[in-house]
Amino acid sequence: MSEPQQPIPHPVMQLAPPQPAVAAAPPPIVQQVVAPTQNIPLPTAHQQSQLPAPVPAPSVPLITPGALSYSAASAQAVPATPASASIKPLKPEPVRPVQQQLDEWTNRYAEYLTRHKTNLAAISLRPRGLTNRSNYCYINSILQALLGCSPFYNLLRSIPKQAAVLSEVKTPTVNAMMSFMTNFSSLPSGLRLRLNNLNKGSQSKGKDEFVGSDLQCDMAFEPTEIYKLWNDSREEHVEGRQEDAEEFLGYVLNKLNDEMLEVIKLIDKPTPQQNGQEPAEPEDGGDVWQMICNNRNKGSVTRQTDFGRTPVSDIFRGELRSRLQREGEHSTDVIQPFFTLQLNIEKAASVKEALEILVGRDQLEGVTGSKTKQEVVAWQQMTLEKLPVVLILHLKYFDYRSDGCTKILKKVEFPVELKIDAKILGSKKTSQKQRAYRLFAVVYHDGKEASKGHYITDVFHSGYSSWLRYDDSSVKPVSEKHVLQPHTPRVPYLLYYRRSDTLPPQQQQQSQQQTANGGGAVVGSSSSSSNAGDSNK
Repeated sequence: MSEPQQPIPHPVMQLAPPQPAVAAAPPPIVQQVVAPTQNIPLPTAHQQSQLPAPVPAPSVPLITPGALSYSAASAQAVPATPASASIKPLKPEPVRPVQQQLDEWTNRYAEYLTRHKTNLAAISLRPRGLTNRSNYCYINSILQALLGCSPFYNLLRSIPKQAAVLSEVKTPTVNAMMSFMTNFSSLPSGLRLRLNNLNKGSQSKGKDEFVGSDLQCDMAFEPTEIYKLWNDSREEHVEGRQEDAEEFLGYVLNKLNDEMLEVIKLIDKPTPQQNGQEPAEPEDGGDVWQMICNNRNKGSVTRQTDFGRTPVSDIFRGELRSRLQREGEHSTDVIQPFFTLQLNIEKAASVKEALEILVGRDQLEGVTGSKTKQEVVAWQQMTLEKLPVVLILHLKYFDYRSDGCTKILKKVEFPVELKIDAKILGSKKTSQKQRAYRLFAVVYHDGKEASKGHYITDVFHSGYSSWLRYDDSSVKPVSEKHVLQPHTPRVPYLLYYRRSDTLPPQQQQQSQQQTANGGGAVVGSSSSSSNAGDSNK
């Protein structure tokens, strides 16, 4: 297996910001009835992606501590602070002048995605392995983790298939993932109880390992449709080459989000007012700005682009606030969305420490004042602005440098119960319950080198109330201790956490009980370790 490609700015995995109206570009669409004689073609996703996004001239580069996954590209430059301290309302997306009547299936598809509410109900599926004939473990591991995310599974199983397939706006990634989910059947309740009771009996006798003889699995299969989708998206696909699991995860989430957004936009009807305020034209050619005053009456300029919502963003998207502060001036803030939160672990011994490093204050050099044009004292700081329903943490074990990529071999502790400390958050609107998370999946990278290795996934199965280990076609029960304490060179690469207040009541009680028994970790307290390994493939 050759060395995985360096994930430079994830070119195919950017959350696409809303595109401004450009004279040379095909006009956007609004759901209105017109004369049937008109036949205006819908702009393709490729055409829309070519529209230039408004990025103001940078006054100082924003240095992001730890590259952020799938953030707004426009967050890399910050214009000078406006002199006025009055509130400047966010500008809604302009009304689309072009009109076109949608076909029945496209309209039904768009209506469904627009009105969809996240279904948090628990699922219990019969486990099923995924065969691997060409080093696709990085894909299989991600698919098993996403399958263990019930809001995601419920979404894809609920989309009206006929509408998605027959819609004039094609959504190949959505369709492929919908098809993949149909390969799994529900686990009969009787089987759940049987293994559950055996496991409890085993634990009561002081045994570490779960009983796996009664684990009911369906025959492993090869998700060829997903493989083809991924391979077709690659400019240079080399069969059998190992790839980065986090890169594939970003590809899936961003493609799903972008495809859904294209459909939703067809019936999106922007209102002439937003938040009860008249829209104001931006002074800088299209960027969305808002002046916010804090308790000390010191203004801060916040730049935020409306990236639109989709059923996928409702589940996975969080937001970061990046603040640039020049001495003697108002701070300039940029809100950046993310699907996976990337954490530098080189100087961290735990997820708690990695999060603290993320929000640490970084001194900047060579920054000039907006008025004096002379060098001033300046610093930058990140905070979490919005927490998602499903928080995916990417522990950056691969160290990319000019001379190649190496793997950092060290322990990084991570808990089952994670509590985000209030000091990590930029907003005080988040309640204590909304800051508590429970681990439900871990994707590990096993191997001493970045260019060689193997991915496996542990997923908490709600039906069996125990952890299962998915190693391509192999599926077996595993104890929580082994989930949290892997042996080097196996390391936890991606951690999937579900916000505790969105869990079903029974799982919420389990979380509360475990926290009461000392099993949780406040991003300030640590719990079981996370390093290391099984055999490589």
